[in-house]
Amino acid sequence: MDLRQLTTFLQVAELGSLSRAADRLRIAQPALSRQVRMLEEELRVPLFTRHGRGMVPTEAGEALRLRAAAILRQVEEAREALMQEAGAVRGRVTFGLPPTVGAVLSAPLVERFLAAHPQVTLRIVQGFSGYLREWLQNGELDVAVTYAGPANAGVRQSPLLVETLCFVTPPGRGIGVHDAVPFAEVAAEKLVLPGPAHGLRKLVQAEAEARGLSLHIGVEADDLPVLVELVRRRLGCTVLPLAAVHDDVRAGRLCAAPIIEPHLSRTLAVAEPLGRQPSNAVLRFGEALREEVAAMVRAGSWSGQLLGGDRGRA
Repeated sequence: MDLRQLTTFLQVAELGSLSRAADRLRIAQPALSRQVRMLEEELRVPLFTRHGRGMVPTEAGEALRLRAAAILRQVEEAREALMQEAGAVRGRVTFGLPPTVGAVLSAPLVERFLAAHPQVTLRIVQGFSGYLREWLQNGELDVAVTYAGPANAGVRQSPLLVETLCFVTPPGRGIGVHDAVPFAEVAAEKLVLPGPAHGLRKLVQAEAEARGLSLHIGVEADDLPVLVELVRRRLGCTVLPLAAVHDDVRAGRLCAAPIIEPHLSRTLAVAEPLGRQPSNAVLRFGEALREEVAAMVRAGSWSGQLLGGDRGRA
């Protein structure tokens, strides 16, 4: 077993297809298939279940995937550690964030960071906060933005932002970002919200139950663009941070106002794995992350209170 085989295996496991993995790795599909078969013969266990739609890791394959990812990460960290002695900012940064944050933050943050550090390769991964913390523990992420939650062994969380949640409606409702809407009025509306497993849905649901209110949910949608489009089409209202709909509000395609009685908010944190020395690239990325969030708060496109190094309110 060598590093090339592990890299090949991980690509097939991630893409679920020999043909797609062969395209990405730029090697012939028969050669790739032979490498996977040789690895299975060496380990004496099947690593994939083959079917008409592709390949899915077996239980043994999933165990190898986690270990192989950690091994290759350690090799990359060793390479980066040697480069760090010369102060180089290069290598790879894998960054995780929730969907509602990713839609807002990913593009401007990547643009800011790569303009300063073009020799770094970035990988952006989206997932719910619980998954992001697990991936940090497993060595699959270098840094993540998560919604603050229970402490995880092996993960350090640093407060970033208390994010104000807004009542988001189709245009013409006569509300704006300088107004406020009581939660009871929000609960009385027909809503489109994420599914029950989503943190935002849990927060809204818990508040309604605490006040003896019933939510009227017409559609559930975990995908942020779908959620926003449903509101644009007047199929209901929703609850989101202002940053997620700032451009639509400014263009008059949506209305949004902070929710009061009570003030609804969520705390965002920067999460990092404990026990791993971050590379120069990861350190610089963390700085760029905080700078970009602070700039968005100061510009009024992200409503909330900064925590940690930079403080402010929009």
